[in-house]
Amino acid sequence: MGIERYGIIDAPGRPRICLGMAQGDWFTVCTTARDRSADIKGQINQVLTAFDGYLAEADSDKSQLLTAQIWLKRMTDFAVLTEMWNDWIDREDPPTFSCLRADMSTEEALVEIRISAAR
Repeated sequence: MGIERYGIIDAPGRPRICLGMAQGDWFTVCTTARDRSADIKGQINQVLTAFDGYLAEADSDKSQLLTAQIWLKRMTDFAVLTEMWNDWIDREDPPTFSCLRADMSTEEALVEIRISAAR
């Protein structure tokens, strides 16, 4: 079974990457918001909405989440993240979770999230 890649980015000034990949019964994706002019709620919403699409494309769903790694530009946004995350996940099957404050790749990026899931 080959490796499947999702969301390949190949743009000037950016590293050539894929946002997600799957192989066998495993899937992972990591992304930031496309519209970085949005506030923290808007950026988190964009990322979670993108995850819904990538999970569906990879024949998985939120109940299959295994782990989440989250980077926030400001830890003062942790309460907003927690509320939105808890509303988004499958409450019966939550993943492991870690969250760190980090310098982001651009000044406008407020959050980056990586998830891994079974499928």
